Amino acid sequence: MRDATCQLTVLMAVHNGMPFLRTAIESILKQTYRRFHFLIVDDASTDETRDIVRSYDDPRIELLCLERNVGQTAALNIGLRHASTPWIARMDADDYSAPTRFEEQMRLLDESGSLTCVGTFAWIFRDDPHMVEGTIERPLDSAAIRRGLLHGAPMIHGSLVIRRAALLEVGAYNERYRYSADRDLYNRLLTRYPAANVPQQLLGIRWHESQGSFSNVATDENIEIFSRMLVGSEYTPKEKTVLRRSLAYTYFARAKGWAAQRQYGELLQDLARAFRASPTRTLRGLAAYPIPDRMRVRLRQRFSRKPS
Repeated sequence: MRDATCQLTVLMAVHNGMPFLRTAIESILKQTYRRFHFLIVDDASTDETRDIVRSYDDPRIELLCLERNVGQTAALNIGLRHASTPWIARMDADDYSAPTRFEEQMRLLDESGSLTCVGTFAWIFRDDPHMVEGTIERPLDSAAIRRGLLHGAPMIHGSLVIRRAALLEVGAYNERYRYSADRDLYNRLLTRYPAANVPQQLLGIRWHESQGSFSNVATDENIEIFSRMLVGSEYTPKEKTVLRRSLAYTYFARAKGWAAQRQYGELLQDLARAFRASPTRTLRGLAAYPIPDRMRVRLRQRFSRKPS
């Protein structure tokens, strides 16, 4: 039974989460901030995910089972609309929340009175959440977070606590994006509402081999998102200059992937797109990147003119 006075829903979407799910769930149940609803949306898992969730005798947990696999982005939207609390906390099924994560975030929300979104810093781990392999920091205040939008993701999606009404008002998650829905959301949410990051590593992000296999799709999505940001009215001309550099960088990153696969036609097309977005940024990238000998003549022919 739900606590009618609860202010926070922890939203987790999971598909076949069995290898890491218990660690993630138990990190939430051990939070020092105790008054929350824990909504777990099972996205038609075929492993023991549902049995694992049902093994916990905790009234805060609600399991919402989908009979058809819809993907994480759509599953999050289903959970968002099912929830009823003012605040939504995100949590991924393979990550780990430090015990004081929600306590620190809710304290900052209470103290500010105006923030709509609060994230945290994070650390990277492989198997043991207590073995830190690296740390991630993000800008602290709204002004710095807006500047961070011009380069990518100024907040860590799995660490967020967001006002539910604001999330719905901007259209929730765009189901067009499978891997970069967070960046698309930031463009709509963080240009309208104040946000902040708690300067503490309160989320552990698990690194595992399967994460690398989606990089091409994520890069494609990021290119589309940067391109849409450039045609919108939310950014000043000066900010759009920075956005063009970021778009060129992303095209260049994809071009390096084509080079590794010896797909030289696609490589040239992406370098041309990068050059159109930001000639200076592209030429700097080319100067720093080792280019196969067979490509040098073709590149000189295409990019010999000076940037305007």
